[in-house]
Amino acid sequence: MRKKAWGSFFLCFFLFIFLCPSPLQSDFYIKKIHHFSSKSTMEKQTPEREEQGITWIAKNKLRDDQGKQRTTIIRLDKKKIYIIDHSQKTYSEINLPIDLEKALSSEAQKMLDMMEVSSSVTDTGETKKIKQWKARKYVVDISATMMEMNMPIKMEIWSTKDTGIDLDVYKKFTDELLSINPFTKNLVKEFKKIEGYPVLTHTSMKMMGSEMITREEVISVEKKEAPSGTYQLPQGYKKTEYNPLQQKR
Repeated sequence: MRKKAWGSFFLCFFLFIFLCPSPLQSDFYIKKIHHFSSKSTMEKQTPEREEQGITWIAKNKLRDDQGKQRTTIIRLDKKKIYIIDHSQKTYSEINLPIDLEKALSSEAQKMLDMMEVSSSVTDTGETKKIKQWKARKYVVDISATMMEMNMPIKMEIWSTKDTGIDLDVYKKFTDELLSINPFTKNLVKEFKKIEGYPVLTHTSMKMMGSEMITREEVISVEKKEAPSGTYQLPQGYKKTEYNPLQQKR
């Protein structure tokens, strides 16, 4: 079960990083579609499904809703990251700058210490129009090994510079997200090769004889006033220890 939890978290984590635009001076409302292909494991068959993703961005604030169960809120003004589980009505809190020894549970730290990750990013030079944006294709190969189990991940990222987003801010924001866990903090330099921010990402990860395939696409980006409380923690939720093993998608 731990291996499966790691696979789901690892995939979700990368998807979140590469489909989150950067903080700007006014609120932006980003709609996305996440498509998850069916997969088979030794225990069960998971059916194909789709879910909507919503991202709200303001100056120093971000809210990312991944379906109805999980929300990530980043408050650079408060130097906090909140991971919210709506199904359990709980949240975990991570202080910025990140000190993983304080943020992670002892169980998560032990598991992370056993993981080795390497990556490479290739700029293919290929371009095409995705909606109104001119996008460029990058191929990312990631090898994650833990407990003698290899989890190869391949990503096809179409990234654009056409949205008007401050890309220097976006890079800084991405670096912080990659630094949130020990197994991704060493990937910061390699991922700097990706210019712009992704509007379409195909991801494939193989693990324990099964393959998880996802497709995430930005549907629209517009300026819009965020509802009151968008960047606040929901009332009545219980604070729990941050543990990436419990992050499910």
